[in-house]
Amino acid sequence: MKVRYIALAALAAAAGSAHALTPAQIDAARTAGTLKEVYVAGASAQRLFLGAWFQQQCKPTTFDVFFNGTGPAPVGTSHRAYSCELKKTVGNWPTGTKVLFVKRDAGGSTQGVNPIASGTAQDQMVVDGTCTATGNPTPATDILVPSFACAGVAPRLADAGVSDVEPALFQKPVNLLAPNVAVDTKSLDSKAFNQTIMGVAVNKKLYRALQEAQGKIPAGGALDDDPAKQPTLDRAFVASAMSGLASGSTAAKLGWNLVVPTSVDAGVLSKQVNVCRRNIGSGTQASFNVEFLNAGCGTGTAVHTPVGQTVGANNSTVLASPALAENGTLAWNLGSGAGNVETCLGTTVENLGGTAYAIGVLSRENTPLPTGTGVDKGYRFVKLDNQSPARDNAKVGNYTFVYAATMQWNKTTLTDLDVKQFLINLRANGGKATSLNIADVDTQQGVLALPSTYAGAYEDLTDPVTLKFASRMDRNTAASCSPIRIVK
Repeated sequence: MKVRYIALAALAAAAGSAHALTPAQIDAARTAGTLKEVYVAGASAQRLFLGAWFQQQCKPTTFDVFFNGTGPAPVGTSHRAYSCELKKTVGNWPTGTKVLFVKRDAGGSTQGVNPIASGTAQDQMVVDGTCTATGNPTPATDILVPSFACAGVAPRLADAGVSDVEPALFQKPVNLLAPNVAVDTKSLDSKAFNQTIMGVAVNKKLYRALQEAQGKIPAGGALDDDPAKQPTLDRAFVASAMSGLASGSTAAKLGWNLVVPTSVDAGVLSKQVNVCRRNIGSGTQASFNVEFLNAGCGTGTAVHTPVGQTVGANNSTVLASPALAENGTLAWNLGSGAGNVETCLGTTVENLGGTAYAIGVLSRENTPLPTGTGVDKGYRFVKLDNQSPARDNAKVGNYTFVYAATMQWNKTTLTDLDVKQFLINLRANGGKATSLNIADVDTQQGVLALPSTYAGAYEDLTDPVTLKFASRMDRNTAASCSPIRIVK
């Protein structure tokens, strides 16, 4: 009898897996004309938010996750996708509709703006029978754990784009890709759909040194992940390091020694300042440019520019950088997506010999310790001017490195009305507190519901879910250069 029960259990598990929308089933549905496909580009900082929202629309037994790459551990740095049968009506698509949702992260936010406005095709991940199983569960339960790896890309016009800041900011010289030709954004239907919390991150070796320097741990003590022992950096230092004004040098003495004394690290004066930042055109980088350097605001040229680019006749010139190293002067790594910054901080620099240090910026929906995975990505977020980049700090204005993300589509090229209705539903509902509350737990610390998504004064709110995510702060509409203010 025991054998029989085991066999029945195995059959039940197999039956559940059979309903997942796998590559073979995607091919079959595409051939039959029953597969609905949605392609979105831009803003790697929004990748977990979008994946979490899509998962909420799905029948759990049909949900699968696809990362770009090959083998059992595809990286998913540049492209991710999700498939399922809908568990409810979304837009014009009824329950049971087979949907493939493909998200391009490569190149960051500008890829969710300028190619959309100009109607230019971009490389999108190909999700079909060539994708291979990773050995992870299918159906999937976690958007961070891919069921399949997909190696191919092909040019395709994205249906919509997302960006960490409004489209107009990507027409500013400091954020504009070579050949530095701005596009007309009047073709876009663009609206804000959430607030994104950005954070300053450092590799673990620097985090530990900062903890000791600030008396959070004893001399020579190990890194402590207790939130009460989170170290801080001040804005002036972050702005200096990320704009290339700090470097390892025993002569200038203007580097890591500003935050780590020789009593903690005897060799700190010779330690290279490694900057892990995003490419020009990244929304994360654009938000940093505004927040710390006032770059991209007004009509003049910013006095201080981000390390790794110049502002002048060619605003997107990338300067050559020395190799990332423990000792030296200044080096930087420009990454096309959030995953590149995570790798630069937590793998490349963290794994260098000795005690190499690095700094970078990431959205807070990224986490160095993904829940339930046992993974440690080798970096940590720090406080900024003694304020933790936590959701509860950001929603009331104690932590202000927060910007409104937008979703946009081209009013002329998006001709599929069903896809448009799907996107309208996503943009209108994905950033509401009720949606954020059932999203992946790792996403929840990085996003806030806009003040426009709830009625009445913030102080009068009583619903615990709304209070959990509702922001009382905002900037002027589509104007990241305006100051953040209490508006409710």
